[in-house]
Amino acid sequence: MSETSSVVLFKRGALLLAEANTVQKAKELKDLSLTAGEWAKRKGMGEEAVQYCRGYALEAERRMGELLAETERAKGTAGAGRPKIGSNRTIPPNSQSPTLAELGVSKRESAEAQMLAEIPRAEFDKVKAGKRTKAQVRRAVREKKRERKRRENAAKVAAATKPEQLAGKFTTIVIDPPWDWGDEGDVNQMGRAKPDFASMSIDQLEKLPVAALADSDCHLYLWITNRSMPKGFRLLEAWGFRHVTILTWPKPSFGMGNYFRGQTEHVLFGVKGSLMLKRKNASTLLPAWKRGRGHSAKPPEFLEFVESCSSGPYLEMFSRSQRQGWTAWGENSK
Repeated sequence: MSETSSVVLFKRGALLLAEANTVQKAKELKDLSLTAGEWAKRKGMGEEAVQYCRGYALEAERRMGELLAETERAKGTAGAGRPKIGSNRTIPPNSQSPTLAELGVSKRESAEAQMLAEIPRAEFDKVKAGKRTKAQVRRAVREKKRERKRRENAAKVAAATKPEQLAGKFTTIVIDPPWDWGDEGDVNQMGRAKPDFASMSIDQLEKLPVAALADSDCHLYLWITNRSMPKGFRLLEAWGFRHVTILTWPKPSFGMGNYFRGQTEHVLFGVKGSLMLKRKNASTLLPAWKRGRGHSAKPPEFLEFVESCSSGPYLEMFSRSQRQGWTAWGENSK
């Protein structure tokens, strides 16, 4: 490729990129650049020409992400009162921004483009130069967000009322521990699904004052994964409960796993004293409820199920929300 043609190509690409002031134009430039790159490769125009095309495709995709980020509609929420994509005017309150489908952009394309728009220019230039892949940057961005979320959640829990300061005794305790899978001997057990919350080791969990919070007759519902079962039995014994049975929640979709893809989660049911259930028709197979919002969130229907089986007063440890009639300890408690 000659120096003259390189300059012409650079100027033309820069002009098209400057004109990409709508999502559609940015997407068209991205697609055109990718097509041009394939054509240049087939015609043997040289690596420089292919890299020019690839670079402009990435620049156009980044620009598309910037434009998509300007509208809440692109993130699945209403666009009333937001600037229309590629426009300087404000949308009337009764109007809406175009949907991704109307823009001809898939959810995956939107996520990829906005990820490129979000990273610093220096990181983007590494992708453009072929020093990092988009997949590597995407994982780094996700982990950075998760680490920030873990710090935020840890601060919330630290600022919450300490469990030993909770008033009274409880007849029913539900606990969803922030398991630390690192003490189970497996490396990266959860694959890319490293939790957003600050985890606790088995030794830390064992020291929680669950025994002191439990009444002389008490039911304990301990959420647990397949892999963590041995730790769960250890906690029940340490807290003064005898294991009675295991409840199984069949999830609607597959999860992660090093060997088998997990599609079930469990609840160890333990009893202190001799308190029986309020009903005789409760099954150990829970309904295939959809999970709540957020990483590792449990189905909101579960607490209603617990109420039908066990008596109050109720305590939920490591809770993420407040429920009427329950004492909540966790990131949302004060």
